[in-house]
Amino acid sequence: MVNFSGRAYPASEVTLLKDGQIVVISTAGPDANFSMSLSGLSAGNYNFLIYSEDKKGRRSSLFSFPTYIAYGATTNISGIFLAPTIAVDKSEVKYGDNLTILGQSVPDATVTININSEQELFRYITTDEDGAYLYNFDTSLLVKGDHLVRAKSLADSEISPYGRSLGFIVGERNVLAKESSSGLITGKGDFNSDDKINLIDFSIAAYWYKRPAPPSHVDLNSDNKVDLIDFSIMAYHWTG
Repeated sequence: MVNFSGRAYPASEVTLLKDGQIVVISTAGPDANFSMSLSGLSAGNYNFLIYSEDKKGRRSSLFSFPTYIAYGATTNISGIFLAPTIAVDKSEVKYGDNLTILGQSVPDATVTININSEQELFRYITTDEDGAYLYNFDTSLLVKGDHLVRAKSLADSEISPYGRSLGFIVGERNVLAKESSSGLITGKGDFNSDDKINLIDFSIAAYWYKRPAPPSHVDLNSDNKVDLIDFSIMAYHWTG
């Protein structure tokens, strides 16, 4: 048996994949802590992946850990700390205007926001009781052009990895971002927001195949079911 425990987002759905296949879906508590178990494994090497969704449906980056499972042993994998989700309100922001950076982590965490420019800038903000954070960044501190922003969390002396980076432009106008689970619009079928459409996304769709009430982001043609039409749409956007 393998026991998994860690932190995601309050009341969020946490998904565990084994070698690219969904095997357990659990729910974190109001404190963002989660635990789940997987039994019946043969001895050998496995690649486990965990991700979650925040209250706005934004998905975390993948937390990956290869593990060797010994025959008859119980393995405990603890200290998992998913990176905060992140989104921006504009894909292009007029120079000098504010860019709103927001997302979710664990409650009462310190979120480090890293803006990757010619000189890296760091800003810090504390999440509220729901784990949400929102920071208005003054873009007059940046040069015009392309920039990246990412975030990590600190809570109870534990630090999460950085999550995925989002791009934005400092320019001459404001253009609202088209938000998806990753913060910006992604390709159809990229269910885990890794900028790829591959077997991991296929396994997520397969889990929901013909099941009732699939999540809206998995139901690619919005007909309240996952069927061969959705797989055809995914195949069209496939990256491998």
